[in-house]
Formats: sequence, C-alpha cells, structure tokens
Amino acid sequence: MSSTMDRLRRLHGLRPQKSQPELTYTPIDDDGEPLVARPAPRRGSLEELVPGAVVENAAGRCYVSTTAVPLDDVRGGSRLSQAIGVAPATLAPFHPDLALDAIDDLAGAAFVDTETTGLGGGAGVYAFMVGVGTFEAWDGELSTVNGQWSMVDDETSDPTHFVVRQFFMRHPGEEAALLAAVASIVNGRRLAVTFNGRGFDLPLLRTRYRQNRPLLPEGERRVALFEEGGSHLDLLLPARRLWRKRLQSCRLINLEQMILGLARNEDDVPGSMIPQLYVDYVRTQQAGEMQRVFYHNREDIVSMVSLAQRLVEAYAAPLDESCDLYAEDLLSLAACHLRSGDTLRAERALTRAAATADHDDTRAEIYAQWAGLLKRQERWQEAAEVWQLWLSSVPGADATPFVELAKYCEWRTGDLEQAEMWAAWALHTVEAAPVYQRVPGQLADLQHRLARIRRKRAGGSESQGASSENC
Repeated sequence: MSSTMDRLRRLHGLRPQKSQPELTYTPIDDDGEPLVARPAPRRGSLEELVPGAVVENAAGRCYVSTTAVPLDDVRGGSRLSQAIGVAPATLAPFHPDLALDAIDDLAGAAFVDTETTGLGGGAGVYAFMVGVGTFEAWDGELSTVNGQWSMVDDETSDPTHFVVRQFFMRHPGEEAALLAAVASIVNGRRLAVTFNGRGFDLPLLRTRYRQNRPLLPEGERRVALFEEGGSHLDLLLPARRLWRKRLQSCRLINLEQMILGLARNEDDVPGSMIPQLYVDYVRTQQAGEMQRVFYHNREDIVSMVSLAQRLVEAYAAPLDESCDLYAEDLLSLAACHLRSGDTLRAERALTRAAATADHDDTRAEIYAQWAGLLKRQERWQEAAEVWQLWLSSVPGADATPFVELAKYCEWRTGDLEQAEMWAAWALHTVEAAPVYQRVPGQLADLQHRLARIRRKRAGGSESQGASSENC
C-alpha cells in the first residue's frame, strides 16, 4: 500500500503530508477542574463494600449504613460538639418562613440529604438514598422491636456522637421500607436541616411519601418536618445572602473548601454522575461506585453541621468582635440586618467592615451603605464624616460623596462657600470621568446645582428652604 501511495504522489506532484498533532481530551468535573485520576472501583456486592445491615420494618426491607462520629472530632476548625448549642432562632428574622423562632439549639435537629435518580423533580424521580444525621448518646447498637428495626433515641442522655444513617434501596421495591425507616428516625425531631432542601430534597420526599402512602404503616405515612410550614433550616438561603458577594459559588463543595477549609478525598463523586451510577448498580449489582456515593452523601451531612454553626455565629457577629469575618461578608450581613429592621446590628457590621476592607470597590460600597443609613436617621453630621472618609480613601470617578457633602452644606449647615466647593469638585470628577462611566443626566444636574449655589452666594432670590428631595 505504501509503494502505491508513493507512485500516486509522484504522478500528481504531491508531497507527503505532515501528520496532524494528536488531539487529547482531559475530563473535567462539575467545576471545570481536571478530574484527579482515581483507582478503578472495587468489585463486590453492597454488603461486601459498604458496612451496614439489611433492616426490616412493617413496609419491608432496606439497607442501612451507620457511621457514628465522636463529638470531639474537629471539622471546619471546630469540634462537632460546639455546633449543638448554636441557636437557629438567630436566623429567624432573616427567614421568617422557615419557622425557626422557637429553635434554640441543634440538639433535636435532623440533618437530611438525598441522592436521587434524577437531578430535576417530578413524580418519576426516586430518592434512592436518604441520609439522616442526628446528635445521640450512641451505644453502637441497632434497636429492634419484635425482630424489626426501630429508632429509639434516649433524649435524657447527653449526646456523645453525631450519627449518620444512610437509608438505601437496593432496588425500587424497597422504597416503602426506606421511607418508613426515615420517618421513624425523623418524626419527633424539632428541626430539619438541609442544603437546598426547600427547593429540592423536601418537595421530592413529600411526593414520595404521598405516592407510597398505601404501603406505609400508620404513623409513618408522612414526616411533619418535611411538610410545608415545618421548622426547616435550609442552609443554602442564609449562605447565599452572606457569602455570595465574596465567593463565586455557594455550592456546598465550594463552601467546604472556602469557608470550612475542608477537602474531600478521591473517594468523592460529582453529584451529576450519581443518578447514572445508581442505574448501573441496579443493573449489575456491583457496588464499587456506590461506595463513593455513600461517601459523598455522608460528607454532605457532616459538613452541614459545621456550616450551620458557622452561619448562626456569623449572623450574630456584628456585636461579637471574636467572630472574624471578611469585609465583604460584613457588608452582606449589614444588608440582611437592614432588611430585617435591625439598624443597630447593621451599623455595627458596616463599622467593622470599613475597618477591615482592603479593596476600593468594597470600601466605596461600605461607605455608601453606612452614610445612607445615617442619612435616613437624620444623623447629618455623622453622615458627613463618612462621606469625607469615602472621598479621602477611595480614588475614582464616583462623585457621590462630593454631591452629598454639597447638599449637606447647602441645606443643613447653610455654608454656601463649602457647598460651592463640594459641588465644583463633584462636577470636575464627572467631567474627568470617561463618558461610559457617567450616569445619564448627572452632568446637567451638577451644572444646575453649582449655578444655583453661586446665585445664592451672589444674593440671588432662591430660598434656602428647598424641599427635602434635594437633601
């Protein structure tokens, strides 16, 4: 064949073509990062690879893997025991629809996370794994009643462990047993804690309980905490409000890394792969990849404990100097307190943010919010001091502090000389800025303001008592 090609090239005057460089493909994860090479999954049954037990209840059988984490384990810089005493009620003013007002600790909470057969909702999506974490006085034993598994929590004893139970259906026929087992452990708890549970996990579980109602025993046909209106701390909601300004992503895996300082090992699996891994498991009964799904679910649940502690402490932080927060976080926190009507904590957060900010854009936003708060409270002299801090410490084309000082001097102190100076500086700042940075109409407004002040200084007829809309 090669000699034939050579003859054809000679006949047609063709030169041998250079071979094209070989294209390579680098797989990436959900975050766009190269996937770390992992060893091939182990082969074996679920019972061989995932420690646990087949348990039976009135609805049938399912598989349960239990992990008890001692409370003195450190995660995210704190012992798990330190999370028990934080009060979710701290978050109630910011999320009144979550029914957190009466929840003064996490001792009676159930931390819930699901793994599903699809990433969307709908009646055809199963929760093939439901992980539930609780604080317990753990004795290492599964309780049985008449040969059937049950959950008996001794609430009179102090908790010693954070216990994660992962309820798993080896095939769809075990769904009712899984749901009954979950109900037996969650019913009686005071609070459900999830991450994005309001938008995904709990609506899905409500659907699954409704569809399996005829198969479930009395008392386990619904979970009160999963119903709308139940006490439910969805950590995604306060996390977004607090950290979205500083972090690019508020996904749980990113919060683990950026807030808690945690990193998962190679056993983890991207969430987008989990539905297909379960389909493969049901088809082959090889549990090597499901071992990674159990790890993923367990890490999600344990991380929620530390994240809940960090969030509750942060939202109480404006009056707590011992809680270190970035300036961007304090700025976000101030906005949360302003929305809830707590101006004292909002002002404290802004004061702390101004002292720690190290970026001009952040400082400008802090000063704008802080001065605006003081202005609404008619604390004019303090607002003027903040505007002067703003213009003296943040270079740039923002004329706002100059304009506000011109208003203050013209209408509040009657110092027209100072008002003219600030208005002239504001006009100069806008004229020096690129056209694309100017606010429409701002230049004409400033020219009008400066002309009016000069007429006043020259003895013009305009009244000093202008309407408050100019102030």
